Amino acid sequence: MQTHVKLTGLSILTALLLTLAWPPIGVFPLAFVAFVPLFYMHFLVIEQKLGNAWLVLYGFITFLLFNIGTTWWIWNASAGGAVMAFVLNALLMVLPLLFIHKLGIKQNNPAKLWPFIWAWLAFEYLHFRWDGTWTWLTLGNLFSGTPWLIQWYEYTGVAGGTLWILWVNKSIFHWILAYNHRDKPTRFKTAFNLAFFKLFAPAFLSVYISNQYDAQLASAKRITTQVMVVQPNIDPYKEKFGQMSAYDQTVKMLEIAEANMDSTIEFIAFPETALVGHLDERNLDHEETIMLIKQFMRKHPNVGILTGADSYKAFLPGEKVSQTARTFENGVRYDVYNTAFFLNPTDRVIGIYHKSKLVPGVERLPFSSVLKYVEKYAIDLGGTTGSLGIDEAPSVFELNTMVKPAPIICYESIFGEYVTQYVKRGATLLCIVTNDGWWGNTPGYKQHFSYASLRAIETRRFVARSANTGISGFVDDKGVITKQTGWWVPAALKQKVALNTHQTFYVKHGDYMNKLGILLTLYFFIGLVTTSGIKMKTW
Repeated sequence: MQTHVKLTGLSILTALLLTLAWPPIGVFPLAFVAFVPLFYMHFLVIEQKLGNAWLVLYGFITFLLFNIGTTWWIWNASAGGAVMAFVLNALLMVLPLLFIHKLGIKQNNPAKLWPFIWAWLAFEYLHFRWDGTWTWLTLGNLFSGTPWLIQWYEYTGVAGGTLWILWVNKSIFHWILAYNHRDKPTRFKTAFNLAFFKLFAPAFLSVYISNQYDAQLASAKRITTQVMVVQPNIDPYKEKFGQMSAYDQTVKMLEIAEANMDSTIEFIAFPETALVGHLDERNLDHEETIMLIKQFMRKHPNVGILTGADSYKAFLPGEKVSQTARTFENGVRYDVYNTAFFLNPTDRVIGIYHKSKLVPGVERLPFSSVLKYVEKYAIDLGGTTGSLGIDEAPSVFELNTMVKPAPIICYESIFGEYVTQYVKRGATLLCIVTNDGWWGNTPGYKQHFSYASLRAIETRRFVARSANTGISGFVDDKGVITKQTGWWVPAALKQKVALNTHQTFYVKHGDYMNKLGILLTLYFFIGLVTTSGIKMKTW
């Protein structure tokens, strides 16, 4: 009984430390010791020969509490959807722990932890790429509130942060295990090496990269543009899709923009689903809200506008019909989209991009062919329900030869490698349009805003962020928030942003560290199976 009390305490302690380290609380040093109790729990389970079931139970307790502690705000949108997200994500996080448990038993080495690190990196990579993706809690996201610490993300992406956290935790755990078996000089030398080379060296490297980047910019002539982001602050539950007409919403948004206009503004961003009412993409020029925007642009003929919209497109005879297509009463098939429109003052054709990374359970039913019966538990965020249509690849809009905004819609902004595809297609500015008011005044919208800093560092692009509700603002190419609005207020912000055409190492190579994690995990797995005689079915 005493052993199980200790194991429970260790499991809860890891969850508590990770939660306190996560934004917006953000006591980030706790992340470097947060996994130590979990590793010790795993060590004791093997030492006491308690078996797989107990390890899974205590690991599940850890990660369930971690998920609840950091993303409890999902409950405000849907209780059923929140429970599904908490439980499923926690179970997936247990898998790397179960992997090293098997390895530790077979190799008689319960302190062997590098395989856990590789398996965790593999888990994060795969979690970005399946129907149930929920990458909000990728460990490297934890440093989004401390951009000065992670300037090397331009080389590693968030996987570098994940590796750093787990590597330091592993080293501290091994130092504690060996403490009583070493003399004082050896203890001190090991502690010094751990602190300097593993804990502080990455921080020093970040400062060095930051200084070098500043020196590089000081000697370069940067092209800039003046950008405005608008936050209309329309209640997503009461007004956005119900009590307030699409016309009135657009008028309100344009009035905020007009009150803050000046002759220097070249580009304006309106938020996700700023235009509602199921706009017909085959007849946009006759849509009332589009006509209102064009009327505004006639008064300001040098301004380009990016706006989110709720749209649909009917399939013409002979066109390939998508798997997400719906059917009108007259039998015509059509798709519904979460869309970004771009209106260029020098081009009559409206640019269109359909959100590609859809939110599971909100905009897309995961594994719809086999999970149709759980659709009633989908998180309800208002507006269009059911699986939406998508674009297969990101689009980049072009105002002129240098101003090329990337239309990143809401959830897409937490996919680092996906955002690099915009840059590879020529984006010189990242423009995030979102609607973060679904969860109320909770950590949700604050976390989402802080993650924009990660994308800025990875790509070395300024970020202009327009939120319907939540936080709108600007982030520079070092991940520093330069301007931001308050919560739940109508507002507009203006800033001169620098445009960049350079591609970072991470843009060119993507999540290579995670891919290495997959290869090494397979190496350990194959070695375990072939040397121990374990049959696949026992896993």
